[in-house]
Amino acid sequence: MQGYTIAAYHLATYSWALCYIALIYRGFKDKSYGMPIVALSLNLSWELVFALFIPPYGSADAGLIPHGGLKAQIIFLIWATLDLVILYTYFRYGYPYFQKSYGISKATWLAFTAGLMVFSFALMLTGGDFFRQFTLYFNNDQIEGAKLIAFGQNALMSISFIAMYYLRGNTDGQSFTIAWTKWIGTSMTGGIIYILDRGSDGAFVITFIACVFVCDVYYMQLIYRALKRQGINPWKRF
Repeated sequence: MQGYTIAAYHLATYSWALCYIALIYRGFKDKSYGMPIVALSLNLSWELVFALFIPPYGSADAGLIPHGGLKAQIIFLIWATLDLVILYTYFRYGYPYFQKSYGISKATWLAFTAGLMVFSFALMLTGGDFFRQFTLYFNNDQIEGAKLIAFGQNALMSISFIAMYYLRGNTDGQSFTIAWTKWIGTSMTGGIIYILDRGSDGAFVITFIACVFVCDVYYMQLIYRALKRQGINPWKRF
């Protein structure tokens, strides 16, 4: 089981890194942004909190490999750096979408974004400590609590990507590469390992994993079909 867990974490690490790079590429290429701001705010906050404020030293996962805590911290920082570039594309290209859809001023848009990021950061900073009090399930391990938060935020992310596609009505900032790497990066790697490890005891968290899986599969077919209608080969669009 340990070998499968390590392999799954490696695959999740590389899949999400590729997803972020594809989001950055499409953002600058299409002069757009590819990750919904709710998803981006939660994602970036999780990475920064568990890289800098509550580093994963001493967690159960950190003991799987030598220097596991340090390696996880480096991975979180790499992800956060990539997400910061995605956040730049949001600030550079994002306002016209909100102005068109909601008719808000730029000052309101900036205030909404700032408030959302503060809320997301506070949620991540306090969530792990709250959930680890349930010692029977989380074994007093903040990172185990952080997994619940991560799967919950990933469910929201997956829903947000679908909502953004329907709101825009086009594939600006999006690609099939982003869709399938996101699918592999959560439900098909860490999600499967969590299900195998926890079984029926993890039914609550598995509900989020199932939501991610279903939404990501639906999002993949949405993007695939949209690109085909545009005469674009989905496998060649990064």
